[in-house]
Amino acid sequence: MATPASINDRVLDALQNDPRTRKAVIEASSLGGVITLTGTVRSEAERQAAEEIAREQEGVLSVMNEIKVSR
Repeated sequence: MATPASINDRVLDALQNDPRTRKAVIEASSLGGVITLTGTVRSEAERQAAEEIAREQEGVLSVMNEIKVSR
């Protein structure tokens, strides 16, 4: 079973390695397989990409996307 720390690491690594979210300032926290994403991005597309990337990671059961889009 994946630990919260390993899930966080996996999600953050994936976000940093994906060209859609590489420049974003995003934090992740995990509890019971639920990842909460916070931070600020430049567009709604970047916000949605971050959620999609997080959902694809092993151990993630659900994503709470609290990322803000800067205006």
